Amino acid sequence: MATGRTPKLEQINNSGNFKGEIVSMLESNNMFTDFERQELRTLSDYCQAYRAPQGTTVFAEGEQSNYLCLLVEGRLSVLKDADGEKSKKLVDVRPGKTIGEMSVIDGLPYSATVKAATDSRLILITKENFTRITEEHPRLGVKILWKFSQLLSLRLRQTSGKLIDLL
Repeated sequence: MATGRTPKLEQINNSGNFKGEIVSMLESNNMFTDFERQELRTLSDYCQAYRAPQGTTVFAEGEQSNYLCLLVEGRLSVLKDADGEKSKKLVDVRPGKTIGEMSVIDGLPYSATVKAATDSRLILITKENFTRITEEHPRLGVKILWKFSQLLSLRLRQTSGKLIDLL
Protein backbone atom coordinates (compact mmCIF):
# COMPACT_ATOMS: atom_id res chain seq x y z
CA MET A 1 0.00 0.00 0.00
CA ALA A 2 1.21 3.47 -0.77
CA THR A 3 0.57 4.72 2.77
CA GLY A 4 3.07 2.30 4.29
CA ARG A 5 0.38 1.09 6.72
CA THR A 6 -0.34 -2.59 7.16
CA PRO A 7 -3.93 -3.18 6.03
CA LYS A 8 -6.35 -4.38 8.71
CA LEU A 9 -9.51 -6.47 8.69
CA GLU A 10 -12.55 -4.24 8.14
CA GLN A 11 -15.89 -5.37 9.59
CA ILE A 12 -18.72 -5.43 7.08
CA ASN A 13 -22.16 -4.15 8.15
CA ASN A 14 -23.54 -6.26 10.99
CA SER A 15 -27.14 -4.93 11.02
CA GLY A 16 -30.17 -7.21 11.15
CA ASN A 17 -30.88 -6.97 7.42
CA PHE A 18 -27.30 -8.09 6.73
CA LYS A 19 -28.07 -11.49 8.32
CA GLY A 20 -29.40 -12.84 5.00
CA GLU A 21 -26.10 -12.03 3.33
CA ILE A 22 -24.15 -13.85 6.07
CA VAL A 23 -26.44 -16.87 5.60
CA SER A 24 -25.67 -16.78 1.85
CA MET A 25 -21.95 -16.57 2.63
CA LEU A 26 -22.24 -19.60 4.94
CA GLU A 27 -24.12 -21.52 2.24
CA SER A 28 -21.18 -20.93 -0.12
CA ASN A 29 -18.75 -22.59 2.34
CA ASN A 30 -18.05 -26.28 1.61
CA MET A 31 -18.29 -27.14 5.29
CA PHE A 32 -21.96 -26.19 5.49
CA THR A 33 -23.36 -27.76 2.31
CA ASP A 34 -25.55 -30.22 4.22
CA PHE A 35 -26.77 -27.74 6.84
CA GLU A 36 -30.42 -26.64 6.80
CA ARG A 37 -31.12 -22.99 6.10
CA GLN A 38 -32.53 -22.51 9.64
CA GLU A 39 -29.28 -23.91 11.10
CA LEU A 40 -27.33 -21.39 9.04
CA ARG A 41 -29.64 -18.57 10.18
CA THR A 42 -28.94 -19.57 13.79
CA LEU A 43 -25.19 -19.82 13.11
CA SER A 44 -25.20 -16.39 11.43
CA ASP A 45 -26.07 -14.82 14.80
CA TYR A 46 -22.60 -15.88 16.02
CA CYS A 47 -20.60 -14.74 12.97
CA GLN A 48 -19.05 -11.49 11.79
CA ALA A 49 -18.22 -10.67 8.17
CA TYR A 50 -15.01 -8.85 7.27
CA ARG A 51 -13.11 -7.51 4.29
CA ALA A 52 -9.40 -8.30 4.18
CA PRO A 53 -7.59 -6.01 1.73
CA GLN A 54 -4.68 -7.61 -0.11
CA GLY A 55 -1.70 -7.95 2.24
CA THR A 56 -3.78 -8.13 5.43
CA THR A 57 -2.54 -10.63 8.01
CA VAL A 58 -5.62 -12.63 8.98
CA PHE A 59 -3.64 -14.34 11.73
CA ALA A 60 0.02 -14.76 12.54
CA GLU A 61 1.99 -17.90 13.36
CA GLY A 62 2.49 -18.19 17.11
CA GLU A 63 -0.35 -15.76 17.89
CA GLN A 64 -2.77 -17.00 20.55
CA SER A 65 -5.97 -18.33 19.02
CA ASN A 66 -9.18 -16.37 19.02
CA TYR A 67 -11.14 -17.17 15.84
CA LEU A 68 -11.56 -19.38 12.82
CA CYS A 69 -12.07 -18.05 9.32
CA LEU A 70 -14.38 -19.07 6.48
CA LEU A 71 -13.17 -17.68 3.15
CA VAL A 72 -16.10 -16.41 1.09
CA GLU A 73 -14.34 -14.50 -1.68
CA GLY A 74 -10.72 -13.91 -2.71
CA ARG A 75 -7.59 -15.92 -1.93
CA LEU A 76 -5.50 -16.39 1.20
CA SER A 77 -1.90 -17.62 1.43
CA VAL A 78 -0.79 -19.89 4.29
CA LEU A 79 2.85 -19.22 5.21
CA LYS A 80 5.15 -21.09 7.59
CA ASP A 81 8.28 -19.67 9.21
CA ALA A 82 11.39 -21.57 8.13
CA ASP A 83 14.07 -21.35 10.88
CA GLY A 84 15.04 -17.72 10.43
CA GLU A 85 14.72 -17.85 6.65
CA LYS A 86 12.01 -16.24 4.56
CA SER A 87 8.56 -17.72 5.23
CA LYS A 88 7.53 -20.47 2.84
CA LYS A 89 4.11 -20.61 1.25
CA LEU A 90 2.39 -23.89 2.08
CA VAL A 91 -0.83 -23.43 0.16
CA ASP A 92 -3.29 -20.95 -1.27
CA VAL A 93 -6.77 -21.12 0.22
CA ARG A 94 -9.69 -20.65 -2.16
CA PRO A 95 -13.29 -19.60 -1.40
CA GLY A 96 -15.36 -22.16 0.44
CA LYS A 97 -12.50 -23.28 2.67
CA THR A 98 -12.09 -22.98 6.44
CA ILE A 99 -8.89 -22.18 8.35
CA GLY A 100 -7.94 -21.69 11.99
CA GLU A 101 -10.28 -24.30 13.42
CA MET A 102 -7.47 -26.26 15.12
CA SER A 103 -6.53 -23.31 17.32
CA VAL A 104 -10.15 -22.62 18.25
CA ILE A 105 -10.55 -26.25 19.32
CA ASP A 106 -7.22 -26.85 21.11
CA GLY A 107 -6.50 -23.28 22.30
CA LEU A 108 -2.91 -23.42 21.03
CA PRO A 109 -1.33 -20.62 18.99
CA TYR A 110 -1.81 -20.57 15.24
CA SER A 111 0.59 -22.95 13.50
CA ALA A 112 1.03 -20.73 10.42
CA THR A 113 0.52 -17.18 9.18
CA VAL A 114 -2.39 -16.46 6.86
CA LYS A 115 -2.38 -13.36 4.64
CA ALA A 116 -4.84 -12.08 2.08
CA ALA A 117 -3.23 -12.73 -1.33
CA THR A 118 -6.06 -10.75 -2.94
CA ASP A 119 -8.84 -8.55 -1.59
CA SER A 120 -11.00 -11.05 0.28
CA ARG A 121 -14.24 -11.42 2.21
CA LEU A 122 -14.31 -13.61 5.30
CA ILE A 123 -16.63 -14.82 7.99
CA LEU A 124 -15.08 -15.10 11.43
CA ILE A 125 -16.33 -17.15 14.34
CA THR A 126 -14.61 -16.39 17.62
CA LYS A 127 -13.79 -19.06 20.15
CA GLU A 128 -16.18 -17.36 22.58
CA ASN A 129 -19.03 -17.44 20.05
CA PHE A 130 -18.30 -21.05 19.16
CA THR A 131 -18.54 -21.93 22.86
CA ARG A 132 -21.85 -20.04 23.03
CA ILE A 133 -23.18 -22.01 20.04
CA THR A 134 -22.39 -25.32 21.73
CA GLU A 135 -24.06 -24.18 24.98
CA GLU A 136 -27.14 -22.49 23.47
CA HIS A 137 -27.67 -24.82 20.47
CA PRO A 138 -26.02 -28.15 21.39
CA ARG A 139 -27.24 -30.08 18.30
CA LEU A 140 -25.84 -27.40 15.99
CA GLY A 141 -22.61 -27.28 18.01
CA VAL A 142 -22.18 -31.06 17.70
CA LYS A 143 -22.87 -30.90 13.96
CA ILE A 144 -20.20 -28.22 13.53
CA LEU A 145 -17.71 -30.17 15.68
CA TRP A 146 -18.40 -33.26 13.58
CA LYS A 147 -17.59 -31.26 10.44
CA PHE A 148 -14.39 -29.96 12.02
CA SER A 149 -13.41 -33.54 12.89
CA GLN A 150 -13.98 -34.68 9.31
CA LEU A 151 -12.01 -31.72 7.96
CA LEU A 152 -9.07 -32.28 10.32
CA SER A 153 -9.08 -36.02 9.56
CA LEU A 154 -8.93 -35.31 5.82
CA ARG A 155 -6.06 -32.86 6.29
CA LEU A 156 -4.15 -35.35 8.44
CA ARG A 157 -4.57 -38.04 5.77
CA GLN A 158 -3.34 -35.64 3.08
CA THR A 159 -0.35 -34.64 5.20
CA SER A 160 0.49 -38.30 5.90
CA GLY A 161 0.39 -39.01 2.18
CA LYS A 162 2.78 -36.13 1.47
CA LEU A 163 5.08 -37.24 4.31
CA ILE A 164 5.27 -40.77 2.89
CA ASP A 165 6.27 -39.31 -0.50
CA LEU A 166 9.15 -37.46 1.19
CA LEU A 167 10.48 -40.52 3.09
